[in-house]
Formats: sequence, C-alpha cells, structure tokens
Amino acid sequence: MSKFLAILKQGFNYPKNFIAGRLRESTAKLSDLKSGEGAILEVRGKKVAVYKNNGGEVVYLSPVCKHLGCLVEWNQADKTWDCPCHGSRFEAEGALKQGPAKSGLDKVNLK
Repeated sequence: MSKFLAILKQGFNYPKNFIAGRLRESTAKLSDLKSGEGAILEVRGKKVAVYKNNGGEVVYLSPVCKHLGCLVEWNQADKTWDCPCHGSRFEAEGALKQGPAKSGLDKVNLK
C-alpha cells in the first residue's frame, strides 16, 4: 500500500514541480560557480544546467529531464542533477545515473 501512496503523491506533485522549475528565477552567475559546483543559470535568455568540473572546464546541459520534461536541480552533496518529479538522477556532466529517464541530459552548445 505504501508504494501505491508514493506513486499517487508523485502524480499529484508532478504538475507543481513541472511548472515551478520553469517559473523559478536563477540569481546565480557563472562567475559564482566554484570547481565541483553546478547551478541552473539564465544564459542568453534560456535556462541551462551549468557544471564547472574540478579542472575549471564548464559543461552546459539542457536542464530538461528526458522522462517527462521537468527541470532538474543541482544536488551539491552528491554532485548530481536530480529531477524533482520522478527521481531520475544524472551525473554532473549529464550521463544518466538512475531512471526512470532512459538517457542523459543533452549537451548545449553556447559557442
């Protein structure tokens, strides 16, 4: 029964999380990111998942989860991108770590 309740709760939270991610404004700037950190930033008018690796290289990703389109959030403790809607998790540089998504986050070319 508890699994059923968890699924039901996810179903109710999905629309809220889907919309909240799109309405949330980012106040962070690329210059604020330290090595090993990520954030959702506004870049050229678009939300972008940005990660600065330990070598200082910046990785730009689509923040859109491949499962049902919610926007991921940065998990500093685990250094992962986590989807608040259904629990998909992605490595810092976008590779799929845990589903239900079937593939990783898309790279974004800003050059």
